[in-house]
Amino acid sequence: MLGSAYDAIEREKPDLIVHLGDHLEDADDLGAAFPEAELLRVPGNCDWGSTARPSLLVEEEGHRLFLTHGHLFGVKQGLGRLYLEARHLGAEAAFFGHTHIPHCEKRDGVSLVNPGACSSLGGRASYAVAELAPGQMNCRLCRFD
Repeated sequence: MLGSAYDAIEREKPDLIVHLGDHLEDADDLGAAFPEAELLRVPGNCDWGSTARPSLLVEEEGHRLFLTHGHLFGVKQGLGRLYLEARHLGAEAAFFGHTHIPHCEKRDGVSLVNPGACSSLGGRASYAVAELAPGQMNCRLCRFD
């Protein structure tokens, strides 16, 4: 099964959808298709001319989350700059894209999460789920099999 963002949303039924850039029109379409979920989005390096904020710092269920595409933090060369920015902002997690490679690690209390890509370009389609409750956050990567 190839999978898509629509399939992931149907499967998980989230309260919040996060689109981490590249083709923001896809995010707008997701928001229209699933109006019951809140939608947050940041532009990627392919979103030329976007007026959307390049990064967001949000509070959800008592957790501070940093959302960015990742290209502005050089994530293809490593996650050090992203980690330092998240720490500077007091974020518990940094969610990023750009590499299209699923990734989930915790560095000194900061989760660094890349959901991969819901399309199967260059590999298997994947997405991430963050389960948030006061005092608890669990992230998991999911693949379409």
